[in-house]
Amino acid sequence: MSVMLNEFLAAPDVVRNVMAQNKQVIKDIAKAFKARGITNITTVARGTSDNAATYFKYIVEAIGEVMVSKFTPSITTVYKAKVNLSKNMVLAISQSGMSTDTHMVLEAAKETGALTVAVTNNAESPLAKIADFHIDLAAGEEQSVGATKTFLAELVAMFLLSNALSPIPARMNPAELPPLLRDFIDEYKDTIKAFAESTQNINNFLILTRGLPQCAASELSLKMMESCYKLSRSFSTSEFMHGPISVVEEGTPVLLLAPDSEFTNEFISMATRLGLLGANIISFTDISEVKRMSSKCLDMPTCRGMNAPFIYSLAVELYVAFMAEALGINPDAPRNRTKITITK
Repeated sequence: MSVMLNEFLAAPDVVRNVMAQNKQVIKDIAKAFKARGITNITTVARGTSDNAATYFKYIVEAIGEVMVSKFTPSITTVYKAKVNLSKNMVLAISQSGMSTDTHMVLEAAKETGALTVAVTNNAESPLAKIADFHIDLAAGEEQSVGATKTFLAELVAMFLLSNALSPIPARMNPAELPPLLRDFIDEYKDTIKAFAESTQNINNFLILTRGLPQCAASELSLKMMESCYKLSRSFSTSEFMHGPISVVEEGTPVLLLAPDSEFTNEFISMATRLGLLGANIISFTDISEVKRMSSKCLDMPTCRGMNAPFIYSLAVELYVAFMAEALGINPDAPRNRTKITITK
């Protein structure tokens, strides 16, 4: 069993740790945010951490009525522009806290008067040290090269922070997550392994979803390329209709992450359209109509609302780990990669 898989299986404990570690700092950030009358948040992150930032953007704007934008690091690091972020909270997310670009952006933002928050798995990292506040992922040492347990920890941290910033609490009790994730692992681990083995030959595929699970779709695409060497691209179903659908032809593999949700009818409509075009639909879903139109389907548990991104993220992470195993690839040491990536 790979280290990657073992670290994914530790997800319930990681969720408990990040909640226990950050109760006070989350309150302190929310207090400072409200005291300064901040109405805009800017995130800076790369890779898996940027996928967690996508989740944060969705949930803050959905429940908190606060605008969230993503900062392009090269504006600071290469173009040397000094953007006035004094009215913003700048949220830098980095598993290692060592990335040069996120550090430079946070430092520049702080100089303009921004409220700065770092989210890392290393309280002694440069990013954690420079920020006004630090959210500790408390996931313990992550040995696999690809981010594993830190991704789930980041999602939990993003939920806790967004909920604290919102005038109306979200309809999810985060304390329910650890047992929910543990039950999912126990019930679905072998099923996901078989599903990965049965679909290991897919290549050059599309990944579609919409709404809160978009972070899971982006993470699946990243991990498939990083750990299984398979080219993929994720889209929201709405974005996909604005041009990319033209690439679909007979046999085109499409992975559809389709939880029963506000977008159920859209998922059914998309599966219908893809079926008419001859696509090979592989789905993670609990929607009966989508199941019937899929050549292969992972029959997911019903998890409406805020739980869906966590369950679907864990499902796709396990899927990747099992697929790498089926392909004979060591996901703990993907080619051309190191654990800490320093970019500018």
